[in-house]
Amino acid sequence: MDRHVATWRSKTMTAAAKACSSASGRPAGGAWVSAAGPGKLILLAVLGASHVSCLFAPPTTTATSATTAAVCQLRDARITEASGIAASRRYVGLYYVHNDSGDKPQVYVVDREGRTRATIRLRGASAIDYEDISLAPGAKPGTFDVCAADIGDNNARRPNVVIYRFPEPELDTSRTAEVTIDVEAAAFRVRYADGPANAEAFCVHPHTGDGYILTKRIDGTSRVYKLTAPWDATHETELARLATVELPPATGLARVVTAADIAPDGRQLAVRCYFDGWEWQLPADAKEADFDDIFKLPPTRLSLPAEPQGEGLCYSVDGKSFLTISEGASPTLYETSAP
Repeated sequence: MDRHVATWRSKTMTAAAKACSSASGRPAGGAWVSAAGPGKLILLAVLGASHVSCLFAPPTTTATSATTAAVCQLRDARITEASGIAASRRYVGLYYVHNDSGDKPQVYVVDREGRTRATIRLRGASAIDYEDISLAPGAKPGTFDVCAADIGDNNARRPNVVIYRFPEPELDTSRTAEVTIDVEAAAFRVRYADGPANAEAFCVHPHTGDGYILTKRIDGTSRVYKLTAPWDATHETELARLATVELPPATGLARVVTAADIAPDGRQLAVRCYFDGWEWQLPADAKEADFDDIFKLPPTRLSLPAEPQGEGLCYSVDGKSFLTISEGASPTLYETSAP
């Protein structure tokens, strides 16, 4: 997280806490604690319940009702900055998770009991700032590739960013002991036509294979860049801006995009923010080829669990729920019903 975001968030939290104190008659007594290493800020609300409710209450936009349950707490001590999650298509109930910057070029496979079932090491890859992960249609029908997006750029200085892609690996699901798998990941280097930008959200259309990067900004807007399939690993690809979306009025934390995913049926796209999220849906009469038009439509607000620093979101394999995860030690995996 860059210093501008940290400063903005600190001011927002201070003002909100004062407002909550005034509304409830209680002392503010809350703080947002900086933690998790250089450039990171863990959002730890140490307010009373009524303060938290007041702090996050959106002024004009109502979130859709949803049911949320804690699935498990991850047990792996190495997973301290979970920044992306994707549901395996090959192994139902398993999820690909990765850390933010500071980790090795690797992806973890976790289950719904919180166990790490595999560590996948990406040979020949680097790890600058992995921010999201997605599944893309594979070379053969019915297969999928894992795509880890090394797209973080807090200072907007990187000349290019990289998507690492490899097929879903072979796993013996009858065994629960962790295994280590080495894979050769193809590196797809891309640059933005209008210059470097920070991004934490990446998703791939499950049918067309087109990839989408959504930038992270604190002004409620997000620039969308499209990586058209088939991707080319032989040279750097320049991405033109496809769209600029402006999220509806809400508290600031609900307008900072930190993750994205596209539903398995290819007709919805969801983003999460530090608080709650948003979902776009194609009209019933729209064709798959019209998917890019989804960014012209108004999104619906999603009610997602309040997490310390929510940066991971994916649809379940059946598209009926969202899985979310936060940065921080021993993060909890939550599941929330989709609209």
